[in-house]
Amino acid sequence: MTGIVRIGALVLLIMAALAIPALLVGHRYDALLDGAKALEVLRAQGVWAWAMAVGLICADLVIPIPSPAIMAALGLIYGALGGGLIAAAASFLAALIGYGVCRLIGPGAAKWIAGDQEIGRLTGFFERYGFWAIALSRWLPAVPEVLACLAGMTKMTVSKFLASNLIGSLGVGFAYAWFGSRSESNPAAALAAAVILPYLALPLFLLIFARRKSSRPKA
Repeated sequence: MTGIVRIGALVLLIMAALAIPALLVGHRYDALLDGAKALEVLRAQGVWAWAMAVGLICADLVIPIPSPAIMAALGLIYGALGGGLIAAAASFLAALIGYGVCRLIGPGAAKWIAGDQEIGRLTGFFERYGFWAIALSRWLPAVPEVLACLAGMTKMTVSKFLASNLIGSLGVGFAYAWFGSRSESNPAAALAAAVILPYLALPLFLLIFARRKSSRPKA
């Protein structure tokens, strides 16, 4: 039980660190980018709409920005292919930043909070399940940021993280861009749905993870 508490404290510390900017300025971005407003904000940037979108999706690491709505808006502006490439690249970069920062500065703090033994267990988790956990988490709200940071703190191998992050980012980026590109007649409904869909994906993520864990051969 002590080990679980220490790991829980580490996760809560990461969430608290990510929540500080959200508490300070998050409400402004949430109101600015709610629903169809995301499309208006990006279109107002003209030829730099893609750069604004990449910046906003990366900022979702610390500020609660509706990234799915941004990705869907990219599909409306650039089409399924162009919007998908931009959305996937932005999602990939956002996770890479969280992983890279925590890999550089996080391991020492993680061991101080959770201890060597518990960090060893977390490392084992990422060795066994990390690939699909990172890939599938790109579809979920809040979870991707925490997992990317934990992957960095436990020093999940760079190659494995990059591969899993790429798969997850390509999937989510092209899916939402395609979704947006097919909704030109009713962009408001499309972008609102894009905000809701990630929450519907959470039970599926937990089911897949539970099945993978139960299917693992027992020692």
